[in-house]
Amino acid sequence: MSGITTAEVSRISVAGTLKELSPTLELAARLSAIHIIDYDGGELGIGTPDDAADDISHRLAAMRSCISHLNSSAADEVIENRRMRDSLENSLPELVDTAIDDIKRLDEVTTQLEQLEERSDGLTLLSPLGLDLELLSGFKSLSINIGTTPILGQCLDALNEHSEELLVFSSHGKGKRGVLAVYCENSSAEAVERLLTQHEFESMIPPDGEGSPAMMLQDIDSEIGGLKSEAENLQSSLETWNDANGGLLVGGIEVLERDFEIQTAPVRVAVSEHAFIMEGWVLSEQAEETVAALSKVATFAESTPFEMPRGRGHHFTDEEVELPPIAFQNFNAARPFELLTDAVGRPKYGRIDPTTFMFITYPIFFGLMLGDIAYGIAIVAIAWWLSKKFARNELVIQASGLLFYIGFSTIVFGYIFGEFAGFEYLPHGECDIEGIVGVAQCKAAHGHYHWEAAAHAPGWVTWMTALYPNGGEIQWMWEGMFGLNLAYPFHRVSTHINDLIVLSLYLGILHLALGMILGFREVNREHGFVAALFEKGSWLLVLGGGFFFVYSFIVSPKHSDADYLALLDMFATVGLIVLGIGIFMVVIMLWKYEGIPLPIAIGLGPLESLQILSNTISYVRIFAVGIVGVKIAETGNDMLYAPLGHTLADLSHAGAMDLILIPVLLIGWLGVQVFALILGMFSPNVQAARLHFVEWMGKFYETGGIPFVPFGKKLVNVEAE
Repeated sequence: MSGITTAEVSRISVAGTLKELSPTLELAARLSAIHIIDYDGGELGIGTPDDAADDISHRLAAMRSCISHLNSSAADEVIENRRMRDSLENSLPELVDTAIDDIKRLDEVTTQLEQLEERSDGLTLLSPLGLDLELLSGFKSLSINIGTTPILGQCLDALNEHSEELLVFSSHGKGKRGVLAVYCENSSAEAVERLLTQHEFESMIPPDGEGSPAMMLQDIDSEIGGLKSEAENLQSSLETWNDANGGLLVGGIEVLERDFEIQTAPVRVAVSEHAFIMEGWVLSEQAEETVAALSKVATFAESTPFEMPRGRGHHFTDEEVELPPIAFQNFNAARPFELLTDAVGRPKYGRIDPTTFMFITYPIFFGLMLGDIAYGIAIVAIAWWLSKKFARNELVIQASGLLFYIGFSTIVFGYIFGEFAGFEYLPHGECDIEGIVGVAQCKAAHGHYHWEAAAHAPGWVTWMTALYPNGGEIQWMWEGMFGLNLAYPFHRVSTHINDLIVLSLYLGILHLALGMILGFREVNREHGFVAALFEKGSWLLVLGGGFFFVYSFIVSPKHSDADYLALLDMFATVGLIVLGIGIFMVVIMLWKYEGIPLPIAIGLGPLESLQILSNTISYVRIFAVGIVGVKIAETGNDMLYAPLGHTLADLSHAGAMDLILIPVLLIGWLGVQVFALILGMFSPNVQAARLHFVEWMGKFYETGGIPFVPFGKKLVNVEAE
């Protein structure tokens, strides 16, 4: 299989006596090369976990509980396997038990503190009443209402009107929130409750106990102080434990999880009374070596290369054929882009893996949209920090690699565009003869070409023109076919906006054509040339014919050269014919291959063909996202940095308000830059991903593959055995 498809795999079968099962699984885990197919329990039975599995499970539960409280991190250095095993067998279990005891005690102390603080709050509230707790409940002939009100003064005034029937105790401070205890006969309870409710009264249940709340508060405060001291000591002890043993805890969990996987693996294998059979997949390039190794511990081991079924009609389903799991085989530089492929879903076996293509096109699209040296440097710096901070996290390493590529592309296109933090710093050239762009063309027309320095870029940015030939005063022009003109310098914000739109569309056409060609390859390989011609070739004809026709239609009014107009007329005629043939083939494809009735297919074919126009126009987002991002940074520069720079350049004439505004403008400008960077990291990524996932992959990509997951957990923080 080529490098643009998934890795070839072989079916592997291993069999032997039950005594050979454990050593076979242990060796398979060390090899980490077999994707085990779980046995579904058909004619044979399934194995039972090893006796050690229960013990490992209990130890893992304890260690995971410990790490969930301590948030332990991996050791700075990879732990030697022998040291880790010795620790698991000797000191670590006892250390974990000690930590768990402290954690349990800390939880108990925390619970007690919460309860005491809640009781303290209640007693503090009741203390101004001057009543012992036993007087706040337990009366049969009296009703007691205890609670708070935000309008204590009004509530007391209302209660005083019935002073002969009530006994009222309250805190001090009329008109403020306060606490009340109102005693009344049971016959008056309903009326008193109604009156209190009118004054926003919130009842409360007094704490249990006897005696003065003030005296009880002293005891509670003393108890709270002792518990807080104990909690601090326990927390300090756990932090010390974590510093000393956290790395071993992380590594121990990693090793035990691998051991648990091995000990419970028999449930994935078919067994009889005396033997076992294990089925799986292995990378074809590792098949011979794997079979040779397993043959030393098992009675039988054999691998058979998997071959895709042929001649099964137009389509076959996964139920008809058990397809292998999918393993990538990209070269190292492209592996970060496997994250993007996995985001969509792995391809089916034998189909094209888009990772290598995205390694080229994704950074180009991203760089065209962001295209700023300052932001590119920031992204590369973030990628470097992530790679150092999470050096053992494979997922983060891949993400940091992806960030590095798009950051580097942003720097390259920033250099091309001459942009740094939203400032355009390259000089602008202009010929005094209207309509002429290049220096050579200007001289040939006996005109004068003059340069103007960047007007708004500060000195700490414009020095970068020294990185260009002749201080950036260069003018190169290439006039290509079909209106594709490339000029340098490329001022995308000012003089070359239209060129950027055209460039975006042409990139879209090429990108879509590539997707259709890849789709043609896929269909031809699985279903034959004729099917590929109608399913994918039809769309290529629609795309190509439509392009030539539309190009001729748009460009013809702008030219007067008879020879070129004749060429454009030919483009229009040929393009229209090719477009018509393509639409006709789309109709046939819908009828013969999609099963749509012919009358409906005839009406649907032209409408379906319009999606190519929609797909192509979608690539204008490369231009739009880039311009929006630049304009945000440019606006911040004009509104915030420009007055800041003016003030700093002439501090001797600055007024008091100017000096006050310096930090405000600086913070505001930096805020805009940070916002532009964050937006620049997310928005171009979203749009580049959409162009690849929706517009491009839709032309050839079919998901449905499951990842190739070799048996045997990979050790990251502990040396491999």
